[in-house]
Amino acid sequence: MNITIDPGLSARGIPLHLAVLTYDVTVAPSPGLLVNTMDEAIRQRQEELMGEPASTDPVIAATRHAFKTFGKDPSRYRPSSEALTRRALTGKGIGPVNTVVDTGNIISLMTGLPVGAYDARWINGDVRCRIAGENETYDGIGRGAVNLGGLLVLSDADGPFGSPFSDSGRTAVTDTTENLAFVLYGLNVTEETVEAAAEFADSLISRFCVTEQGETQ
Repeated sequence: MNITIDPGLSARGIPLHLAVLTYDVTVAPSPGLLVNTMDEAIRQRQEELMGEPASTDPVIAATRHAFKTFGKDPSRYRPSSEALTRRALTGKGIGPVNTVVDTGNIISLMTGLPVGAYDARWINGDVRCRIAGENETYDGIGRGAVNLGGLLVLSDADGPFGSPFSDSGRTAVTDTTENLAFVLYGLNVTEETVEAAAEFADSLISRFCVTEQGETQ
């Protein structure tokens, strides 16, 4: 997946680093080891934050600042990593879905970065990373219509399909997904932070999801 970043984003004063990992995958119910890994990740995050809200995590706080700078209220439109961490901290649980989704949740929970897992067969042409216009929407996974205005989005020839808030149903991972494009959104954090997160992501995805590794960008 070839991604270009809108040059106008640099004028906003927010560093942006995207890591894009591509794989050939098999999507299946998560094995016990992966479920246990999620449980351990939840416990670790609870211990790290010691009763403080998810928004105090430095990476999440930096992402929230980026949302606000772009024009989106992060208390109404929370970064996906914050929403996930809030569930972990409040004991609501993060139920298993499948190997790809659950692995992505662990990566986001442990790094604090929003991530996107996309079925590459539904991505049409080159991808542009930009700020969505006021009237742009898509059907979010489990959310219905999402107001994208002011959000950072990934957009192809058919329009936006992903964001660090909520991804679209159009490119959602399903049991028939074979080609995965996995994106880590590094908003207002260092390149080193994203590189370390990408290494962690690669190790976990390769362990639990990959049939034959594709290209890493």
